[in-house]
Amino acid sequence: MTKAQSPTMPLGPGRAGGGSEAVSGAVGEWRIEGKIAEGGFGTVYAVTHVTSGAPGALKLLHPHLVDSEATVARLLREAEVLARLRHPNVVELLAAGVDGGRPFIVMERLVGVDLGSELALRGRVAPADALALIEPVCAALALAHEHGIIHRDVKASNVFLCAGTPRRVVLLDFGIARVAGATDLTMSRQVVGTPASMAPEQIQGGAVDERCDVYGLGVLTYHLLVGRMPFEESSLTMAEYLHLHARRPRVSASAPVAGELDEVVARAMAIDPAARHPGPLAYLAALRGAIVAEAARPARAGAVPGILVAAVARPEQLDERGLDDLEELVPAASRALAAHDFRLALDLGDAALFVPARAGTDGATACAAACAAFDLVAARPGAVPGVTVAMAVHLDMLELAGDHILGGALADPARWPVAAERPGVVASAAALDAPGSRVLR
Repeated sequence: MTKAQSPTMPLGPGRAGGGSEAVSGAVGEWRIEGKIAEGGFGTVYAVTHVTSGAPGALKLLHPHLVDSEATVARLLREAEVLARLRHPNVVELLAAGVDGGRPFIVMERLVGVDLGSELALRGRVAPADALALIEPVCAALALAHEHGIIHRDVKASNVFLCAGTPRRVVLLDFGIARVAGATDLTMSRQVVGTPASMAPEQIQGGAVDERCDVYGLGVLTYHLLVGRMPFEESSLTMAEYLHLHARRPRVSASAPVAGELDEVVARAMAIDPAARHPGPLAYLAALRGAIVAEAARPARAGAVPGILVAAVARPEQLDERGLDDLEELVPAASRALAAHDFRLALDLGDAALFVPARAGTDGATACAAACAAFDLVAARPGAVPGVTVAMAVHLDMLELAGDHILGGALADPARWPVAAERPGVVASAAALDAPGSRVLR
């Protein structure tokens, strides 16, 4: 259905006083079927056009917000943006208007799941799958930038995966988009966006251009490849500090991908906008080139021993001194394991995987290295009682390209038959080349 097929009142500021909460009946020419979602600014309902029967998703402002000029203007801006962006990878606007004093917009009703929810269930994705998801988002952003529109909130939850084959990927939520030549809807220096994925210039309340969305693409790519955000902090202040100042984390340190991707993603997330890719299509070309280069690199696979190291502590020990000691455990284990020719392969956030630096290392050697490293860490100066490490040793298949992990069962410690959960060293039957797993320390 087009806007011409669904005439509505012009969208503008609502009448003072607002209307009652629309949970049943109709809004404009749209019959409400049920609630889809609710947020701080409004509610989204599943609706059906009263004459054509076409489905839609209606966004209706909360009654107490209809007198807020800024909130109404933001909804107006979203409708204006969507009306200008007709693209298969952008959610389509069907209607816009005012009903009972409350502004509303109607978009196509999408069936499927948002990418954020998919990643929470699925975890990280392979580089080729990440490329297939990033490509349509880049296409949608390229069109928006041609129209002078900056999205400013590129993140997994704003990407929708439609059900069906082939899968359609749709960019959502242009509610805080910046439109060239239009008055910004935020006050000077007001921060808009999502802290976990916000570009430094957004955090500082400065001017933004399409490189702001390139930063969001870099964060989204990291999220896809690693399974978590590059800077995960519950503290807003710390999250902003990391985006403004911290060294960009390497994808290959946290996921089984080749190092070529590190430079591409880190450049997209550069603190200085001038150092980033100039636009989404340039970023897409660089990302595709790195992934193609990775796929073309000759790989080798074989059974390799791995040592999983995790810091553990009793809750009562986590005062300031205990936290300082806890943070030093994995680096101390890393130094001890390096002395036995084991290198860091994957930084898993709450744990780290180490693999042999030399080919031909067997499980017995890995067990001996883990035990020696554990003893060294346990005897460290100034150790806080109850703060220590847990280590698990396992031998399984690993696929490598150079020094980079491409895949294999060893690269997924969540599926190991042993886990680094309790202080000490535990080894699997495969690592011991003997029946049954065993605690070594």
